[in-house]
Parts: sequence; C-alpha cells; structure tokens
Amino acid sequence: MSTLYYNGTIYTMNAPMDTVEAVLIHNGLIERTGSYKELKSSASEFIDLKGKTMMPALTDVHQHLVMIGKKLELLALDDVTDIDEMKEQVKAFKTNRSWNNILGYDENNFDNQYKITAEELDDLTDKPTLITRICAHAGVVNSAAFEALNITKDTEDPEGGYFERDKNGELTGWVYDKAFEEMRAATVEDTAESLGEDIARGVKYLQSLGIANVHTEDLAYYGDFNAPLDAYLNTLGKDALKFRVNLLTHEQVYEDVVKADKTYKENFVERDAMKIFADGAFGAKTALVSEPYNGTQDKGLQIHTVEKLEQLVQTARANNDAIAVHMIGDRAIEMVLDAVEKYPVPKGKHDRLIHISMLRPDLIERIAKLPVVCDIQPTFLTSDMPWVEEYIGSARAEYLYPFKTLLDKGIILGGSSDAPIEKVNPFLGIHALMTREDNGTVYNPEQIVSRFEAFKMYTTEAARIVYRENIQGRIAEGYFADFIVLDRDVMTVTPDEVKETKVLKTVIDGEPVFEM
Repeated sequence: MSTLYYNGTIYTMNAPMDTVEAVLIHNGLIERTGSYKELKSSASEFIDLKGKTMMPALTDVHQHLVMIGKKLELLALDDVTDIDEMKEQVKAFKTNRSWNNILGYDENNFDNQYKITAEELDDLTDKPTLITRICAHAGVVNSAAFEALNITKDTEDPEGGYFERDKNGELTGWVYDKAFEEMRAATVEDTAESLGEDIARGVKYLQSLGIANVHTEDLAYYGDFNAPLDAYLNTLGKDALKFRVNLLTHEQVYEDVVKADKTYKENFVERDAMKIFADGAFGAKTALVSEPYNGTQDKGLQIHTVEKLEQLVQTARANNDAIAVHMIGDRAIEMVLDAVEKYPVPKGKHDRLIHISMLRPDLIERIAKLPVVCDIQPTFLTSDMPWVEEYIGSARAEYLYPFKTLLDKGIILGGSSDAPIEKVNPFLGIHALMTREDNGTVYNPEQIVSRFEAFKMYTTEAARIVYRENIQGRIAEGYFADFIVLDRDVMTVTPDEVKETKVLKTVIDGEPVFEM
C-alpha cells in the first residue's frame, strides 16, 4: 500500500525554499515526489495536509535520552527562580527509592548565584539526596549521602574531580566531575525493564517535538552497561517503538561494549563513537581554559592527562572507531586537536567535537583541516551569555559559539540540545541560531546563521554525522519516510514565531507515531 501526502507546503531541504507538491510513501521509504496529478494513480491512501507545512523529521545529535525520560517523572528545578520555593519542592519530594535524585539545579536562577549546602539539605530531608546541577558535571548532596558512601572530609579527591571543601576543610556538599559521577553511579537502582520505560517515555515526548533520531550517551550511568543497552535493543526498532538512536559509548565502558558484540538494529539502534570527556563546564568553572577565570588563578579541570587522552584515542583507533569528545574550554579543545592530529581517524570516518564553546581563531583553522564534525548546542549561547562574561571577560567572550565562522570554513555542524541539560525543543535551538537573542540582547550578531542553514543542522547535516546523508534528512526518492507536519510555515514566519512552532504530526518509517 502506498500513501500520498498532498495539498501542503512540502519542503525537501534539498535547497533553500525547494518544495514539492506531493510525496508518495511505500514500505517505510519515500517512493517518489512530484505533482499530485502524476502520483495519485499510484496511491491507495491519501493524506490531505490541508495547507499545512511538511518537512523532514528532525534529529538531535547530542543528548541523554534515558535522563530525559527520567526527568519527565522526577523533580526538576531548572525553571525554579525562588530560593524558598526550591527548598519547599525539595522537602516535599517523595520517592520509594533509597535515594532522592533531583535534577536541574542552576544557581544562576537565584539571587547572588545562591548555592545550597549539605547542611541546608539536611534540614529538608534525612534520606540520601543528590541534586544534579543543570550542567550534569556537578551536584550537591546532604550528609546522609556522604555517610551512605563513607565519604568524609579526609576522603581523597578522585582524578578528574573533587569534593568541595570550605576554608576549614569541611565538605560543603558540592561535588564535581569524577567525584560527582561516582556519587551518581552509587544512586543507581535501575533494570533493563525500568530503563526501557524511561526510554519509551522520553521517545514519546521527543516524537511530539518532531524528533525522529537522537544521538545519545547514557550506557555508563545506570549500573552494568548491559541494562541500558538491552533496554534500547528491546524497546526500539522496526517492529517495536519506531525511533532511531545512535549510541555514543562512554570511555569507561567502551571496551566492554565492544567485546560484548551485541546484535544491533540497523538504522534504529546503532553503536557509535567512543565518548570522551576532556573538561567540565563553564557554570561550575571546570571548563579547561588557557588563561585563568577572572579574579582567580584557576584554569578549570583537566579530566585526563595528555598521556591518558592519547591512550583512549588509540584504543578507539584499534577498534576502527572514531571518538566523540566533550570539550568546552579552549585549552581542552587544543589538547584534543593535538591527539587527533597525532592519531588520525580511520579512513571514511570522522571524529566528533562536542560543544566546542570557546574557539580561538587558531583552533578554528586547525579544525577546518581535519576530518571532524561538530555537535553544537545553540541554546548554550542564550543560557551562558548572560553570566559567562563575568567568568572569562569580554575579550574571550567574543570567541564563544562562532557558528557562522565555522560554517564559512566548511565545517559540518549538527544541531542538538544536550537535553536534559537544556530544553530539548529543537525550535528553540533553531531560533537561537537565527537570532542569537535572549531577552532583547543579541550576542555576537555577526555569528547569526541563515534560516536554511539552521534547519540543515537538524536535518541534512545531522544525517551526515552518522553517515546517512543518502537516506535521511531530506524529502527525496529513496529516503526514509521520516517527516513532520507543522502548524506554520517555518521558512517564512518571523524568527520569534519559529520558536512557538507546534508539531501536528510526526511520521517515522512511514508510520504516524504522534498526532496532535
């Protein structure tokens, strides 16, 4: 049976403003495009778009899907701006689990960048509690959490992380990077079945936003890697919940995942590059920078020594794999470029540079000469810029998120959210690319990109990142029948209207998976 979609504005993403009159779908693929008159005789089912806009489904090239699913049912604080309200929500939060896990704390939402302490948390709950900072590179815990894990003020900091201490050497409750990761791992009480429920919950939400494919990294955070990996394989697929995921594999479990040699599901659940962390984040002042943060002697956190970083790269190369590296500060980026120049990616593949927030001109020139792609998060711009200049100064702030410069150098950029660190709605990211505006302020306007280039980052360019540019990201013959129907013409409305776009229908593999 072939289905014909017609009577709408159908953008192909082949070129700016390129449209077709009708699209014929058969067996999960786009069979033909053309006029209604020439295609109607081949169709057995007809879908009238009633003048609405249709375009390829969107991809988010960097997020954490399991955590998105969890956040939909856990307490999240990212939109709370009142300190007393935040404390009341923490106090009222109840769960049947042995740990309280709370997400999204952002001190920048509060007056004077207020950071709650372990002592204050003790007054709110006596259950071991971990509140994850919005960046997911730090968190705060109460005394019960430290006691549960036998952590005291005399506990040594792990390599690549630390327990914050006050001037008297006492633990404040705040933990960073590797110390945070170890504490978060200790809170895990998941199974493949429960994680499958988290994945399904997250997927259904993503489908409602027009997303059909995500690149996610979450195999190292929920106990044994088999639990989340099996959850993906059991939950998604052609004959299951239709959704496409590419699984980046955290450095800590990479070799175990490779040795497990699981049977993946082509075009639905596929293993991707080794994920490496080079530094932390600006919010926690753990992004690794070349010059100290303003008013300090601190240059951030170097997760790995140069030798260890090179060892990880060589391990990936030994398995014919690319790497995907989290790097925010300019010094972290420099270290990673040194490593990939020394140990090149296998022929036909490309490494991923994730975040690349602070890019000096010399680093951009080096990136342009390498077989790399960049996973960018446009809403980092609007989240960071109101406060990050205080940390790094106005001169260095000019080098933040230079998206237009990267495009002009011919560098492939894929659009993403890093959700649940940021809101996952892709139209917010597209708006940020088109305007670089937040609350009336436009940041580095010379780096604004065109509307078409912005949408490419979530369609055609995202497909290139996972080597599917000949079958995904366009409305064209032989491509996946993955597309969305929208409540407005996103190629002609104002940028602010793009931000308010609603998805009316999402189709994946030719099957409607969401309808408003």
